[in-house]
Amino acid sequence: MKRKFERKYFFIIFMMVSGFFMFIALGNGFWRESAPYKIDSVEINARLSDQGDLFVEELSIYTLSRNNRTASKKLHLSYPSVLNSYSIEVSQGTGVVREISSSPGGFDARVFLEQEVNQFVMTTEYNISGVVEIGSDIAVFSYKFWEPNSDAMTRDIALSIELPETIISRITEDDISVRPYKEASVEIVGNTVRLQMKSVLSNASGEIKISFPKSIANNMANAVSTTISKSAIRKEHEIAMFQQAFLSALIGFQIAVPFFVLFFTFILFGIEPQVKSEIGYRIYDVPGYLLNAVIKNPFQEVDHDGFLATILEMHNSGEITLGENSIAVGAGNNGIPTQQQWVLQTLKSLRRNNDGSVEVPDAENDNFSLEEFKKQYVFWQKHAMRIVKSGRFYEYLGSTVMSVFSVFYLIIWSVILKFVFGNWQVYLSFPDESLMISIVLYADWCLGWLLLVVPKRIFTRWTPSGRLFYMEWKKSEKELLSKQSLSNDDLVKLVALGHLQNLIANRKRVTEQQLSLLRQLQKLEILLNKVKP
Repeated sequence: MKRKFERKYFFIIFMMVSGFFMFIALGNGFWRESAPYKIDSVEINARLSDQGDLFVEELSIYTLSRNNRTASKKLHLSYPSVLNSYSIEVSQGTGVVREISSSPGGFDARVFLEQEVNQFVMTTEYNISGVVEIGSDIAVFSYKFWEPNSDAMTRDIALSIELPETIISRITEDDISVRPYKEASVEIVGNTVRLQMKSVLSNASGEIKISFPKSIANNMANAVSTTISKSAIRKEHEIAMFQQAFLSALIGFQIAVPFFVLFFTFILFGIEPQVKSEIGYRIYDVPGYLLNAVIKNPFQEVDHDGFLATILEMHNSGEITLGENSIAVGAGNNGIPTQQQWVLQTLKSLRRNNDGSVEVPDAENDNFSLEEFKKQYVFWQKHAMRIVKSGRFYEYLGSTVMSVFSVFYLIIWSVILKFVFGNWQVYLSFPDESLMISIVLYADWCLGWLLLVVPKRIFTRWTPSGRLFYMEWKKSEKELLSKQSLSNDDLVKLVALGHLQNLIANRKRVTEQQLSLLRQLQKLEILLNKVKP
């Protein structure tokens, strides 16, 4: 049993560590980054001309791994943007640039690097038209500064866009929208719009849109007429706000529900019922194992004191006789209670003498195998607890509710949410909220596993009759402990309640015969401690 206990907790720890990688380490999309290099920073300086063309200069700092000698640079535009020209350069002696493909929709180039290069700066310049759209009631400048399927993620993007005086004088920060929503810091300085973003994934999309009066764009030769409108821009912004608000609400929901369920489960099923003591309620013919489980170990397991109390009961009734080093077993014991039969079967698993008695081995010096004895004792313990639980002393509904909640909501539901949002690629548009969801789901995951191993008594309570039974027997325990002399039945109850050692130490309260019996039980206690589950 001890080995199973240790394995159970090892399994819980293993699941919590595994959950860390499922929810956190693999959580925000960083694990999907497979490029053999990284981009430390990207500085983009752009200028929008009076004609509606965008001139861009991009400085990117690349860091290579030891085994990689190539890096790539891609640009994929979407309608109505068109690539007019581009150039890519690296420092002299760093390597050579080769074009893979190019078209009005973008380009794909690769840099082949020298062996000793570990870090280099790439300068990319390109000219785009079609970045200004003239809609029905508004004009919009759109620039996708970070394209999906870029070559690698970057930890830092700094974007600076110089706008014509006619535009910069007519806009405020409210006219600027950025995707991902609220993931970038934006400010207007002079005639320049500056943007800063952190940890942008390669598969993410970074885009800035600036709305301004339609009359200004009518004078731009390379502006493109589209169906864009104020309502479409507003709707897109509202959708982004709703998605971000939904994710924030989901985070709050995932945090609140466990606290709500834990609190009300404890209130409804964990608080003890209020009962009053009743004169004459005490029952003195309660079996020792029942007293041991309900009074000494409430909401836990019957222990070896319950086993010893049952042996003493059988000695008092004549079913067995406790000798100095052996136990004599009566011939006819078919009519004894089932629980005592299981105890007798456990004793018979010890060494048998020629006269049929059971020899109690020396737990310190005897090399006798106790495996069968342990097996039978565990069998008795399980069936004893089955009888105790059938006595309606406890209400286990709260513990059952918590177990079901732990499995289906905190564990299974957390995995489902993580799987759903991972496949929806929420992390591309909302990396901060996605990471927070991952952390909250991981916390729920860990809480679910921990609640499966917390003591059941936290969410279990007495029934009214069970509470009254406990209160009255606690009074009886005090009365028994205050007696100057004890009967054999009193000894059974005190042994069941865990006072065996005190009785042996206080010899004035017991007779010589009773002291001899208690010492025999003490030998069996040493044996039971050796095979303690």
